[in-house]
Amino acid sequence: GHPKPRKALCDSSHAPAMAAKAEAARAEAANAEPRSDSADNEGGKLPIFFVENPDGTINSIAGANSIAPPPANPRLWCHHCNTQLEYAAGASYVQCFLCRTMNAVMTGNQVGGRTMNMLCTVCSTSNLAPWGTALVRCGQCNTVSDVTHIYATTGGAR
Repeated sequence: GHPKPRKALCDSSHAPAMAAKAEAARAEAANAEPRSDSADNEGGKLPIFFVENPDGTINSIAGANSIAPPPANPRLWCHHCNTQLEYAAGASYVQCFLCRTMNAVMTGNQVGGRTMNMLCTVCSTSNLAPWGTALVRCGQCNTVSDVTHIYATTGGAR
């Protein structure tokens, strides 16, 4: 059901037809008067990005005055013991150093999410998933398991 995410590319070799458009856009950006509300970026030039569709076609160009870097030291609070945890940007899960609870990193939430550990019924691989997930795909054999029965039987216990 969900559309595949688009990839941002900075290399015009993927789309020769778009290269001319990109050069025109770069030239236009270079010749444009600098805006007073933006910081000087490489002498007023805007970085240009190509957007690749899931089928490999490129039909979009994007530019930005600035791209905000990810937080240098992202942090969240353990959902079990309320200890503040620092983790590497891009991590999906963080284990609390104090109580050893696994916390799911959830965008826009400062508290770690509850997780569940599901054993694959086919290959017995342990798979970690955020609590509330209906389907879990095994990382080893790709078997998809319906785990909704867990929520009805546990009564929300930790």
